[in-house]
Amino acid sequence: MFHKENPEYNRRQVGFYTLDELVPKDHFLRKVEETIDFSFIYDLVEDSYSSDNGRPSLDPVLLVKIPLIQCFYGIRSMRQTIKDIEVNTAYRWFLGLSLDDKVPHFTTYGKNYSRRFENKEVLAHIFSHVLHHVLEAGLIDPSEIFIDGTHIKAAANNHKYKTVVIDQKAKFMSEQLEIEINLDRKKHAKKFLKPAKKGEAKPKKQSTTDPDSGWFHKGEHKEVFAYNAQVACDKHGWALAYTVEAGNIHDSQAFSALFVKLEPFSPEFIIADSGYKTPSIAKFLLEKGITPVFPYTRPRGKKDFLRPKDFVYDEHFDCYLCPENQVLTYRTTTREGYREYKSNPKICKTCPLLAICTESRQHQKVVVRHIWKDALEVCEDIRHQSGMKERYQHRKETIERLFGTAKEYHNLRYTREKGKSKMEDKVGLTLACLNIKKLVKMMVGKTCYFIQIPQYYWIVRELSVNIKKANIVFDVCLHSEGKLYRVLFQKLT
Repeated sequence: MFHKENPEYNRRQVGFYTLDELVPKDHFLRKVEETIDFSFIYDLVEDSYSSDNGRPSLDPVLLVKIPLIQCFYGIRSMRQTIKDIEVNTAYRWFLGLSLDDKVPHFTTYGKNYSRRFENKEVLAHIFSHVLHHVLEAGLIDPSEIFIDGTHIKAAANNHKYKTVVIDQKAKFMSEQLEIEINLDRKKHAKKFLKPAKKGEAKPKKQSTTDPDSGWFHKGEHKEVFAYNAQVACDKHGWALAYTVEAGNIHDSQAFSALFVKLEPFSPEFIIADSGYKTPSIAKFLLEKGITPVFPYTRPRGKKDFLRPKDFVYDEHFDCYLCPENQVLTYRTTTREGYREYKSNPKICKTCPLLAICTESRQHQKVVVRHIWKDALEVCEDIRHQSGMKERYQHRKETIERLFGTAKEYHNLRYTREKGKSKMEDKVGLTLACLNIKKLVKMMVGKTCYFIQIPQYYWIVRELSVNIKKANIVFDVCLHSEGKLYRVLFQKLT
């Protein structure tokens, strides 16, 4: 039927419908509502509300679900999110609003989170709550954990900054390194080094718009203010933990804060890229009994010159041998933890390989070796073991895919938030949404999972969970021991 003569024909029709009838039965938000119970929010913010004082407040669950909608559907701003809620019946159903209810103003969300919910870490608790659901369902295998960092462009003007002197952040395991440096110097009959100055100050750019962000070199030419988000996931792509640092903080320096959150999972393997391939991290993981899986890194050196591997280290005599079988003896151990081995200039002066060996005016070759170099060599041996290269290749299916999805569909490529705390909320909310999407898809199949762990047995049937445990209290992270088994049973009736 054509409505050329009366285009308002259907627009003025009157009918009787329930809001539930207007939302498709297989809508994604219906599945979210069935999977996640958001009632824990009431207990979390109970002390921020008064039942007998002031005007009636908005439902706190409503204030949590609004940013969830924004993140689920990749809406750019809260202002646009409120506009979409006004006309979308599915959004209204998810929020518990009728067609006649007025949608809160877009500033209400920000005011509540900056005032009423201050220091409540509501969004961080959402991530923990969802992760707890995933753990209960037995969908996480913590034996292999993939970690990586990604930079998020800050909401800061690149031209509005000031140069300030900022103390350098201490490197990972710097205190233990200083102790072992002095022990190594004592072994070689050298004097102890004087205590290093705490945090050597250097001038850096600091944004006047967002001081918490850091100046980040993106590629060869582009430089922006950004944040560095460190994320860990298992081999199935479940986000397990996250941290947020300034954009100028290296991945190796941010590793310690992330590992604190990962340690309760008791991982067997940690798979990371070359940004984490440092002597300190390698030694730390090996001492913890965790197998680090790092990629191959091309030896650094000048083109057309002798490569570092051309100089062979003799552990017994603690010296290096050059390609001409000349000995490079130990001289000192630097404050950075490197032993220096130097050649005899009288011998090197007449060496036929001098032109491709060193450019020193004294005709002396210097080779350095970190005191924890042995740990890196162990990691190199691990890399050649069976199955390790295949494990590393799974990064593109796990952590890299997680970053790609978050940036492409959930607005994590850049941020409108200012401040480290708000960025932590944004990253936590985004990862929680990714876990929710994954959990919903896996729970729809109505499968039964059986997980065997030494302390307890879990049986998950559809969405109902029967847990038998011996004095175990669940927290944000589950300290699981033993090997994880999953048996997929036939579809339940």
